[in-house]
Amino acid sequence: MGTNPVMEAILNTTSAPVAPASIYDFPELFRAVQIEAKGEIEAETEFLKQIFARHLPRPVRRVLDIACGDSPHGQVLAREGIEVLAIDRNPRMLDSGRHKAESLPGIRFYQRQIERFSLPAGNCDAAYFLSETFPVMLDNADILSHLRSVARALRKGGLYCIDIDRHDGIEAVGRRRRLWRTRQVRRGAVKLDVREFYRPLPWHIGAWIYELECRIHFPGRRPVLTRDLIPVRYTLPSQLEFAARASGVFRMIACYTDLSLTTPIEQCDRRWMGVLRRL
Repeated sequence: MGTNPVMEAILNTTSAPVAPASIYDFPELFRAVQIEAKGEIEAETEFLKQIFARHLPRPVRRVLDIACGDSPHGQVLAREGIEVLAIDRNPRMLDSGRHKAESLPGIRFYQRQIERFSLPAGNCDAAYFLSETFPVMLDNADILSHLRSVARALRKGGLYCIDIDRHDGIEAVGRRRRLWRTRQVRRGAVKLDVREFYRPLPWHIGAWIYELECRIHFPGRRPVLTRDLIPVRYTLPSQLEFAARASGVFRMIACYTDLSLTTPIEQCDRRWMGVLRRL
């Protein structure tokens, strides 16, 4: 198999050593670092239900949660009687989800790569990809393979809701990483010093790298350093619509901004959600 030119560019640009630890290996701390506001998970889940009600003629009985982490949204839906299939690549996140959902028989976790996957159970009414993570797929072939994998898990006419950050300001590659912000986070007795950087890629890649560095101070232990390099592809609604058509299995039927059914795309403040329908 040949080298992916996009990933090769990332490796060439990110020459700094990467710490072996990842914040994704600490699910409870990850949730704190992500700056989730109180009630945000419930608000996002409620918005998904509004989209389902608007665009599906039938009740939603089974959903697919993609890049689920410990599936906080899936747990909300499972408590309401909806069956949830949840996939993620990180085994620790999945173990955390299984532990939290022990009393919820309607949710099942599977370790899968998001670019290409299959599931033993399909026929979902809807799928969703939240946390603005969809743009980590940089290669066109990976995006098309992903969409076709999702389509195989959906019933005809099913919905796929994709949450994406508003993207601004692609930059040419620089000599050094650029510090974005620093902050401190606490979860119980654990303190985290968080630094966030941007590592721009060459302009022709159409992406940049978000670097998340956390120094975790556990009581009575030496600090643990985590560093995660997260590629982010510049993604617009028109590009998602084009990818859906190119996949041959989806059409984009709606685009919503900032968890609102009425705010126009021109007034998008932070995020937007594309809604695809399975052909």
